[in-house]
Amino acid sequence: MQDLSTKYLGLNLKNPIIIGSGPLTATLDSLKKCEDSGAGAVVLKSIFEEQIDAQSEDVVDATSEYLTHSDAADFVLGHSREHAIDAYLTLLQDAKASLSIPVIASINCKSNGSWVEYANRFVACGADAIEINHYRVAADKNMDGEKIEKEFLSLVKSARKQVRLPLSVKMGSFYSSLSNLMHDFDDLKVEGLVLFNRFFPNDIDIDKIGLTQGSILSTPSDYLVSLRWTALMSAELNCDICASGGIYEGKTVVKQLLAGAKACALCSSVMKQGFGAVPKMLAFLSDWMENHNYKRISDFQGILAQEHMAHPEFWERSQYMKALQVEGV
Repeated sequence: MQDLSTKYLGLNLKNPIIIGSGPLTATLDSLKKCEDSGAGAVVLKSIFEEQIDAQSEDVVDATSEYLTHSDAADFVLGHSREHAIDAYLTLLQDAKASLSIPVIASINCKSNGSWVEYANRFVACGADAIEINHYRVAADKNMDGEKIEKEFLSLVKSARKQVRLPLSVKMGSFYSSLSNLMHDFDDLKVEGLVLFNRFFPNDIDIDKIGLTQGSILSTPSDYLVSLRWTALMSAELNCDICASGGIYEGKTVVKQLLAGAKACALCSSVMKQGFGAVPKMLAFLSDWMENHNYKRISDFQGILAQEHMAHPEFWERSQYMKALQVEGV
């Protein structure tokens, strides 16, 4: 019998499949389905600091004619924020009481601010770990890349200083030097990196001549970006890597583990295929391990990471012609 257990963020997982933050982890009923499907852990749907602030300000605007004193406005603003946070804390508490698998809280942060206080309340409610994510669209010409990365590092440094739970950082791939930034996070002693965040895509409706929402779901080929960076970085870092994006099949889970991932986060694939996708992936992983005489995931985890390959330059190929020449096509 193959042992599918793994460790991620210092947590014992019965298998490396995590249901990532999203609609599937927004209610207790759905969280129970995640566990019933066989997932090794869940990440609660993110609480968005920016959304909480915006909704609270909307409440103040809607009641402004009744708020004759600034203290009253501050009270309504604070009460609205508390209501949103309390709802999330209730979900966290209910999940911890109902599930036997690790429950990871998630915060989408816009700056060094009130989210730190949220995080400490998640600790009190029993979260097993905290995942933070942050991304700034670099549309301001006066904001150079170094400043954007320093802002991100400052945010993570604040989180690491305040939060004693295992901490993971869900990051985007659009930075000038991903390797440098990942090493900086590693130096801050975060326990994990999630590669990579998927952002809200804008699109244009050419019939209505207006803006519309692009597809928010990943596609099966999207895993290739995280696969490369997992293989490039997994053997260099002390922190764990969780691969995210485009994981639709068991063979993709195997690939990410071979590259050095400790876990794989699913969202779009389960939304498209249903919860039955999870046991199918686990069955494929178990069968593959048996066919290759691997008893434990640790027996093969990371054997195709860059540092462990005879030709490590493979993972750094970036030009089409170079790839063709090397492969002899």
